[in-house]
Amino acid sequence: MRRKKRHWLWNTVIVLTVMICLAAFILHSQTWTRQETDRVYLISGFYSTEIIYSDIGNVSMVPKIPEMERVSGFSVWAVEKGIFRDTLQGVEGIRVYVDDLDQPKIKLERKEDPQIYFNFKDSLKTKEFFELLSQKMEAKAPN
Repeated sequence: MRRKKRHWLWNTVIVLTVMICLAAFILHSQTWTRQETDRVYLISGFYSTEIIYSDIGNVSMVPKIPEMERVSGFSVWAVEKGIFRDTLQGVEGIRVYVDDLDQPKIKLERKEDPQIYFNFKDSLKTKEFFELLSQKMEAKAPN
């Protein structure tokens, strides 16, 4: 029997598809941060949030995130990322950037915007970031 040769176009499509899926996995694999003097950015693939230090209302550590309905995003093993809706309180647009569901999470409440839950794979980095946000919040508080 004679084997059919695949067309070069299909080989290209397959390789591009694998490369795009691999790039999406790498971009979403962890939560990236970019710090500036008055704000910090949380970035995870397609999702990003700008946190202005003066807009922080409260910051705390929580053992787990509450039950919410996913608007967009994904869950894989212990990773939870995306935009969620709290059906009990009717709040929409809650951002979740959790790299490890088993570790404590930072719950950040902003004055006008919905809450943000996030942590990093490294629990020490999460604690350091919590300390940074707490210091920034205390520094802006009037004495």
